[in-house]
Amino acid sequence: MKVCIYGAGAVGGHLAARLAAAGKHELSVIARGPQLEAIKQRGLTVSRGEEIHSGRPQHSTDRPDTLSPQDVVIVTLKAQALPNAAASIESLLAPDGVAVFAINGIPWWWHKGLNVPQTPLFHLDPDGQLWNRLKDRTLGCVIYSPNEVIEPGVIRSALKDRWMLGEPDGSDSERLNRVAEIFQSAGIRGLATTNLRYEIWYKLLINCGLNPVAALTRLPTPLMNKNPDIIALRKAVMLEVMEIALACGTDLRGKIDLDELCTPTKRSGSNRASMLQDVLAGRSLEHEAILGVTVSLAQEHGVSAPRCELMLGLMRGLAESMQQSS
Repeated sequence: MKVCIYGAGAVGGHLAARLAAAGKHELSVIARGPQLEAIKQRGLTVSRGEEIHSGRPQHSTDRPDTLSPQDVVIVTLKAQALPNAAASIESLLAPDGVAVFAINGIPWWWHKGLNVPQTPLFHLDPDGQLWNRLKDRTLGCVIYSPNEVIEPGVIRSALKDRWMLGEPDGSDSERLNRVAEIFQSAGIRGLATTNLRYEIWYKLLINCGLNPVAALTRLPTPLMNKNPDIIALRKAVMLEVMEIALACGTDLRGKIDLDELCTPTKRSGSNRASMLQDVLAGRSLEHEAILGVTVSLAQEHGVSAPRCELMLGLMRGLAESMQQSS
């Protein structure tokens, strides 16, 4: 099959390295800058504990229009970059092709399959480009895999990772299982689920309690995990997210160990949260997908979420400050 990774940074580079190393599918990657040059010259490498996976995609480019139609396009761009890429993602797809959005936060397709007006999310898709072009050609993917580019073409990750794949409407489908098999063919733990929204809320719980705090304090995760004041704040944010999830129909109560999520002992995490990596690199931030839509859903359902609102206001201020200084 023809598989394209659209956005071969930390997450996309991880997937591309392992798919290329397995060599089971015709692989293309879309990247830019030093990362693209490194991929062209040396391929991609991901280290997972003692494991090393290296490979070279058949095609590497910063011009999607030069690629042939793709059976599967795995999109790993940040949420804020997606609207401008909607047309090129659509044009990449073969007639029965599918786009898999491996992103953090509430996804742009959130209303698909819910008993609500079938409309775009303004925060993430203000002009409806994603919704109008791709809502029926999309799978979601929740990523449990901390990744960091340590030099162009080289990604460091944790040994254990999981990629939860699902249809927006919660159905079981041939295309869903086909994509899961592509992941599994490279030894990647890609799992098909008919309850992706649970996974989205669970991962959002982690992201809301980790990423904004890391971005604002600029502390690596091990230091945050040793600070009792920060741990207490993170737990308070997580409790609010649990209440918002419940109002939206997903009950996380009794299933979540907040101590384990804040200071994990059963899983290794990244030394620097992804939003902290973006701040330090001067990249745009995905706070609207992680916090903006979450706060909007809280307001829509009458849930009090003062800490999430405070975090959102601070993150919007940080994003404005970074934009002015760039």
